[in-house]
Amino acid sequence: MYNLKVECGISNHHKSSTPDACFFFADNLIVIDHNYDDVYIMSFHDGQTTTTQWLDDTEKKLLGLKASAAKKFKVDLVQPVMHSPSEAGFVTEKSREQYMKDVEKCLKLIKDGESYELCLTTQMRKKIGQIDYLGLYLKLREKNPAPYAAWLNFSKENLCICCSSPERFLQLDGNGILEAKPIKGTIARGLTKEEDEHLKFQLQYSEKDQAENLMIVDLLRNDLGRVCEPGSIHVPRLMDVESYATVHTMVSTIRGKKLPKMSPVDCVRAAFPGGSMTGAPKLRSMELLDAIENSSRGIYSGSIGFFSYNRTFDLNIVIRTIVIHDGEASIGGGGAIVALSNPESEYQKMILKTRAPVNTVFEFQKESISDYE
Repeated sequence: MYNLKVECGISNHHKSSTPDACFFFADNLIVIDHNYDDVYIMSFHDGQTTTTQWLDDTEKKLLGLKASAAKKFKVDLVQPVMHSPSEAGFVTEKSREQYMKDVEKCLKLIKDGESYELCLTTQMRKKIGQIDYLGLYLKLREKNPAPYAAWLNFSKENLCICCSSPERFLQLDGNGILEAKPIKGTIARGLTKEEDEHLKFQLQYSEKDQAENLMIVDLLRNDLGRVCEPGSIHVPRLMDVESYATVHTMVSTIRGKKLPKMSPVDCVRAAFPGGSMTGAPKLRSMELLDAIENSSRGIYSGSIGFFSYNRTFDLNIVIRTIVIHDGEASIGGGGAIVALSNPESEYQKMILKTRAPVNTVFEFQKESISDYE
């Protein structure tokens, strides 16, 4: 939840309707290692417990599953018909004109020296009532497969999160290495192989996108420098282009060796919220954005992930996500505003980033109605 920034010394101008944080203790786990095609069944218990009933039952169920052919996801460059948010029944918090005016406000603040980069966002909403939330997530995963995807259902809060994030916020591994992988720079996929390669090349050498990315790399180097050993911060990959179902993205990797005295929570506090969703300088940019944006970002722009017993963790950035709360679906989108930004282009980029979740909701509802009839 983005509003947890208050725990990092930044005030909140807007109150969210969803909880600031939801935690649960997972004592029984099925872990799938996709790199090695291994499946682990794990159960945590105190030293006096000797029962293995859950482990035995789960092993039996897994061994009894019928084998199915692995489904390989591939990008079809002949894109299906894409609907705008309004065509899909979503109501945007801000019209095209309002969003562009907000971009102009950001540009003025940058010109006045208040910030170098402001990550402006907005939300769109649609009443969807009671639907198959897990089915919706599986549809989203099929349309927009991503490495940091997640499905969470908090029934007591009437809250469900269908996330297809391609972005890692922060990871701490067993060797004490912290890694951040911010995304800054996005462009649509092409309709042909030639156009797709051209757009990828265009993103790779875009002066504006390189500026966006480099400023956030510097911000993350500073954040990690607060909890890492001096001299250990390095950038093994700078401005790599990664490709997903609907977009190409520019991604950098920042790593550092954690100081022994720093806890996992210290590490998260030093870097939260993710710099790719705030801007630079971080604290002042968040203050400015709170004044420009109409409402709380809620779960969007926050993080989903795990903290482990062995003091490791892995957290994503909540983007490309459908949040369903009290029967209403909300989708956040936005982009980094820098001195080279163009208001119309920034609006189109915001719409592009919401394309996969918006069309997933539209298509899933349409298919559900057809199945019912």
